[in-house]
Amino acid sequence: MPGVTGFTPFGEVERLDDLSTVSPGVAQLQSLVESMSARTPADLPSGQALADAEALLQLEQRLRVLNLRRIGDVAARGLHELVGFRSPKSWVRAHRPDGDAGDAKLAAQLRGHRALWAAVEDGRVPLAAARKVALALTKVSSWVDRSDGLIDGQPGDEVLPAVVQHVLALVCRHLLGLSDEDVRLQEKVIRAKEVLAASSQLAVLEGAFTWLAEEIPSRQLNGPLDELVMALLPSQLEERGEKGHARRGLSLTPLEDGTGWHLCADLDLETGERLWTALRAEAARDPRNPSDTTAWEKARDNGDADLWALGAELAGADHPRGRRQRLHDAMSRLIARYLEHGLGGTSAKRPVQVSVVIQESTIGERPGAPPPRADSGRLIPRAVVRRWWCDSTVTAYVLTLGGKALRAIHGQRTLSAAEQRALSLESGGHCAGDGCCPDTPDPLVPLRPHHILGYAENQVTSLDETLPVCDTLHHDLHDGHRTVRLRDGRFLSEHGFVDRPSLHDEPPF
Repeated sequence: MPGVTGFTPFGEVERLDDLSTVSPGVAQLQSLVESMSARTPADLPSGQALADAEALLQLEQRLRVLNLRRIGDVAARGLHELVGFRSPKSWVRAHRPDGDAGDAKLAAQLRGHRALWAAVEDGRVPLAAARKVALALTKVSSWVDRSDGLIDGQPGDEVLPAVVQHVLALVCRHLLGLSDEDVRLQEKVIRAKEVLAASSQLAVLEGAFTWLAEEIPSRQLNGPLDELVMALLPSQLEERGEKGHARRGLSLTPLEDGTGWHLCADLDLETGERLWTALRAEAARDPRNPSDTTAWEKARDNGDADLWALGAELAGADHPRGRRQRLHDAMSRLIARYLEHGLGGTSAKRPVQVSVVIQESTIGERPGAPPPRADSGRLIPRAVVRRWWCDSTVTAYVLTLGGKALRAIHGQRTLSAAEQRALSLESGGHCAGDGCCPDTPDPLVPLRPHHILGYAENQVTSLDETLPVCDTLHHDLHDGHRTVRLRDGRFLSEHGFVDRPSLHDEPPF
């Protein structure tokens, strides 16, 4: 074949007659790959097909390491410029478009970390882990091996043993803990001493991080490595917190289609931890969790079944909730509890509550009546307002046709504290639903007084016309439009007592 003309970095034309010729070993490998590609895996016996696949996966990893060394050589000698590429990264991308173009950078980093590179070549550290270790070493490299021996203002002769000891603790933790008599612990202690014996601070850290990558799967390395880096650079952690606090912000924007709100936030570390802790606790005790779990399990058992249909059937909702929906509902419950307990205090001598304006004609379900409007300006479905009648955290202002305030439906419509206590004593602290809640009252599952006839219909609140219900039963009545059986044998719908349950309860609006 004719030679290929390339350009050196100085613009000199060079004849590359050997560019089209590969070494015998690579040529043999190319031939083997071609012959294997011609075979159909499904034609092989099951055992051999599995063994071949496992062997090829191992070879693929070894070839990646081999390629990394070759890429490093191309970058070090500038060979990519001989064929017109301005950087090793662009050369890699052109010849391996589906691969990781960052291998050129990784190859350059590994050339400066011999212990890490040796572990990669030996197969002790996968490339994914090596990439994370190299990044961690880059973060600390400018802070170590200084003339004063300090690492971010800390004495290096104290910091390095502490870091290595923590690596030892992380390794033992990954092994589920090792007793003092365990031979493996003695081997790890010897390894720790060898790491500490390195000639420089950076070499000690390279040995410690490499050791950690040998012991812990690469997918679990991010947290431990970040922990070690922040132990070395505490000022960086302080700056991280200050940056997050300066960047903090939250926006709550109505969606253009009127279906809800969009929440976007940059939370600082303190606020994020508080929210994460509260949401985790609230989501864990959500009364709808058991029905969601049942729905998902049923869906998995019927792999080809309609997942959402199963959810609607088993969970009593449109579909079993996913992670994002569960977190949303947990936040909604948190906010509701905040308002229910009056933690917002008062504003203009009034309790802090959700406010909504509704026309008298809307309460009467007259055709063409305007929808309710909340203080935020958002239009609220009438079904939501109907559910709010049982909620003491909402104030509804009823207007006449002429715009005059007819009355306000507010927290006073619910039972007083003494009346709620009496209702709890009457019911034994249980939900009124038949088989709705466990036999033992759960202090974390609140019961709310439910008006048998909606307050909006008769403006009457009395102990005799109120039942204690849990959030799940309350949801079934108002959102699910269901008829439920009570413990005393009666049936209750959102409109009041009925003679028997209906298979097709009509929605209230």
